Amino acid sequence: MAQLAEPKLSVDCKPKPPGSTLFGVEEDLLSPFQTIKSYILWTHPRGGFHYDVMVTVILAFIFLTPRSVFKDSPNYLRLHPNEIVVRSDGPDAFVYELNASGVAATKSDTQKALKEVLTPIAGSIEITRYEALRDSSGKVTGYRVWAHRL
Repeated sequence: MAQLAEPKLSVDCKPKPPGSTLFGVEEDLLSPFQTIKSYILWTHPRGGFHYDVMVTVILAFIFLTPRSVFKDSPNYLRLHPNEIVVRSDGPDAFVYELNASGVAATKSDTQKALKEVLTPIAGSIEITRYEALRDSSGKVTGYRVWAHRL
């Protein structure tokens, strides 16, 4: 019969160099400026403490920053000149959004002009209220109209 050799276990008792960890991954101590620079240049290896910090900061920014900080949603809709967006606002009540170019500019009574544009689409309606949608320069780009069917 063949004899099995016993495995030899050895313990490395050599002292570790300064700046190394128990697992042998070297983490040099950086000055605060060097640490910030390394974060900006993303020079830390995956799985390291600094990498985890960077990922955590990015995820915190994504999930905790309120939408209002970005201010990227316009307060008006860019519609095709003939397009009218209709949303329900209760039973027999609707909100219409239409481009200003679809409303006759010669009309002095805006509400009457809006009703003339909406009547062929919505039928007999009564306009409750309306508001002008303006771009950043103050120019009227569209209208939002609250109305209900008669």
